[in-house]
Amino acid sequence: MIIRKLFSRTGVVVLAVSVALATAVPAQAANPVSGGSTAPGVSIGVAQQIATRSDTRYCLTFVTADKVPMAVMMACAPGKEGKTQEWIYTESGQLQVAMSKSVGGALATTGACLDSGADLAKVPTAAPLLVLPCRDGSGQKWSYDKGAGTFVNAASGLALTSLLGKGKAKQAQPTGSMNAAGTPIQAWAGLPVPSLDILGAVLALVNALLASLGLALPLPIAGAAASLLSLLQPQLPIPAQMTTLPKQMMQLAQS
Repeated sequence: MIIRKLFSRTGVVVLAVSVALATAVPAQAANPVSGGSTAPGVSIGVAQQIATRSDTRYCLTFVTADKVPMAVMMACAPGKEGKTQEWIYTESGQLQVAMSKSVGGALATTGACLDSGADLAKVPTAAPLLVLPCRDGSGQKWSYDKGAGTFVNAASGLALTSLLGKGKAKQAQPTGSMNAAGTPIQAWAGLPVPSLDILGAVLALVNALLASLGLALPLPIAGAAASLLSLLQPQLPIPAQMTTLPKQMMQLAQS
């Protein structure tokens, strides 16, 4: 789908761009890191974008798809769009959405963290990683091997895995949990938070357009995500704010 013209409130043409750019020209496209290159590890206690070492153009991103809060892969973006891609690897081994406490409300004291749910339920096959209120449980504990770049979950024993190419075209790509095999799609790098330059502004706009079209995942993955959330809800207090948190974060970053 091509967005031919976008107009500002004054009627000035802003730019013409294709939604395909969201996958074809990510913000880090000028300096992709090949699978054999040395990439920085993920630091503790620092807000940073997290990407696979095989391709640092795509970042781990917090979204809500069909009202399920989860982590997916999207083109790395700066500015307010990039706020949903900033994570803090904590001393306790959690991967916390960096800005999740800042918006206030029900999540002001806990924040939101990457969660396998494996300590509380049998995780359905093909389920992506969810993002839920931070809690004291092994489903949110991730051990990071700086050499291999792998994040292994304490509850499941499986590694955080990028599934680029397994999602629908021109949509967010899924994440998953798989046996740690040392593959490039399981090796993660920490990236400095980028500044908003002209290319970054274009990417922020394109990612916003993509989000406005919906974050459709393949039905087996979407179904597994919804099933996992339904299994966890009776055991975890999951406030309704989780479904609007990404939007709240971007609004706060813009203010």
